[in-house]
Amino acid sequence: MYEVWYVSCHGFGHITRSIAQLEKKLGENSNFKCIIVSGEKQIEFAKLYFKDYSDRVIFRETLTDVGLVNKKNSLGVDKELLEIELKDFISKWDNIVEEEITFLKDYQIGDVFCDISPIGILVSKKLKKKVNLISNFTWYQQYSYLNLDSEITQKYLKLDKIIDNLYLYPLNLDFSHISPEIIKIDFISRKISIKKVEEIKIQYGESIFISCGKSAHLDEITITNFNGTVFTTSGIKVKNIDGKVLELPVDILDTQNYIAASDFIIAKAGWGTVAEAVCAETPMILLEREGVLEDTHIIGLVKEKFGANSVKLDELKKVDYNKLISDLFLRKK
Repeated sequence: MYEVWYVSCHGFGHITRSIAQLEKKLGENSNFKCIIVSGEKQIEFAKLYFKDYSDRVIFRETLTDVGLVNKKNSLGVDKELLEIELKDFISKWDNIVEEEITFLKDYQIGDVFCDISPIGILVSKKLKKKVNLISNFTWYQQYSYLNLDSEITQKYLKLDKIIDNLYLYPLNLDFSHISPEIIKIDFISRKISIKKVEEIKIQYGESIFISCGKSAHLDEITITNFNGTVFTTSGIKVKNIDGKVLELPVDILDTQNYIAASDFIIAKAGWGTVAEAVCAETPMILLEREGVLEDTHIIGLVKEKFGANSVKLDELKKVDYNKLISDLFLRKK
């Protein structure tokens, strides 16, 4: 019997936290089998990550989500383009669901989990399975906050109302608009290798991890007064005047180890990155994104609970390490 996971193909945060959940299940139960359904890039990543479990994991590429659409060279949301893409996506829901039902007929299906993919919710309902959502927010909450066309928000509200079980991560938004069975779960991270973390520290010394997620591209960031190493991910260009920059490969599988090895991280406030930093006990400086409800909510709570700091995107164009580190650790005292 296969457990099926429908994962948002918006960025990589949803797939990495789903991988963390499935990695645990695969490791603890030799009989556990699953099907992962997500976008092309997310499935490519999952295939590499689970190469040792290829006999128990089936991968399927499907358009599972739209998520948010950023303005060019920005983390700000392009509302007009987002509405266009969402209306097109919604018009395809029925066809995508029928294709999924046809595919799944070849397998004995157990529980279905959805990391906020509307397709997963609709497939669950079509299969007469309980709708299991595992998240800290839903797209209805985000799209309502952005004041998108009511034609869109009402479609997503209907999805929220058919959720049976809500597996709720920490730092979650307010879910008082629906009444599912709520199962609270903790922060989760892909496995952190103590050995790999120590090797990174020995090889690179003092380090900072900077990421805006793989779904965004920003102009260059210049860092001064830091003679250590800056680890960066795709979508962001960094110039470290006094030290080194190591751009991590696009297909790197263990950014969690680089987060754990770093003195602190500068990152978009996506739940997956924040959770991996929390699990690694790495201090955080989070990027403020105007108009994104989840990020604003997470930043407020992480500041309160873990002494993190935040910066506006404009402040990142030129960064003085000494000032940044002083502000961060002043907050943590």
